[in-house]
Amino acid sequence: MRLVIDTDPGMGTVGADPEDGMAILYALNAHDVHVDGLTLVQGNVPLSHSWPNVHHLLALAGHREVAVHIGAALPRATERRRVQTAWLTQREKAPRTVPCIGLPDVPPGGTAAEFICRTVLDAPGEVTVVAIGPLTNIAAALDIDPAVASAMASLVIMGGTVAVPGNITPAAEFNMWMDPDAADVVFRSGARITMVGLDVCHRTCFDRDGAAGLRRSGSPLASFVADAVESWLDVRRLVWPEHEPLHLYDTLAVAAAIEPGLLETSPALVEIETSVGPAQGMTVTQRNNALRHLIAGREPNAEVAVGVDTERFAARFAERVTARL
Repeated sequence: MRLVIDTDPGMGTVGADPEDGMAILYALNAHDVHVDGLTLVQGNVPLSHSWPNVHHLLALAGHREVAVHIGAALPRATERRRVQTAWLTQREKAPRTVPCIGLPDVPPGGTAAEFICRTVLDAPGEVTVVAIGPLTNIAAALDIDPAVASAMASLVIMGGTVAVPGNITPAAEFNMWMDPDAADVVFRSGARITMVGLDVCHRTCFDRDGAAGLRRSGSPLASFVADAVESWLDVRRLVWPEHEPLHLYDTLAVAAAIEPGLLETSPALVEIETSVGPAQGMTVTQRNNALRHLIAGREPNAEVAVGVDTERFAARFAERVTARL
């Protein structure tokens, strides 16, 4: 199986969500999976952080060979997304635990969007794209060539909600909120989408005992991951004291791309709120509602996750992440 992972890795930035890094490790350690490349997008942290973060992770994991491509530094409609842009400016100031690496003037191998286009169109039906950050790069690839939508084997998206509140606002999940305009383009594209939203992601968790357990191996990679997890748990304890353990959002999406049977899905029409008001980034998800489809004039455009085999996922996570550190 071939994967491209579009990601906003915060592991290496103090107080940032480290879970993209776990998702990357999961894919690299999965059997019969080839990661064609990683594409970086703004989100958890700006590109100036994610670029050194991901290279440090790959070096510690012994996978320097994995190609990394720089993508969008800002949301698609920057002038309309002032709060999101302010978020990235604030995150730029966060301290780091990895050496700083300057962004290259000319991205090797082209931009993230160009890499996605080239990789997918050169092998139609063979490459699955897993988007575990905002959808800015995916929308940019569709701008270059709309045929990317049908050429992907599938597009697995970590983002959105079906029937639960958001995690950045009451209405919206973070990845959709960071770039609603890009999400709208992607969900209108005709791609074969599986949306792995908060409804199932919140049934997974990784806590302080798990972080402490990582340190038993004594490896530099285990220490790096454990430090990042504990830093994020400190943030969660302050901001969400009732929900301190982190959820394995991105890792579940990668796991589901590799093993779709981990999820129970349902066809749905997913529409994105692209206003600048308090509901921006909301995924309006309609399942089994013929009247709504008639009013909207649109058929279901995604399979949305409504159930997850948590025990099997936990076993896979232990095998492919914690046991390999």
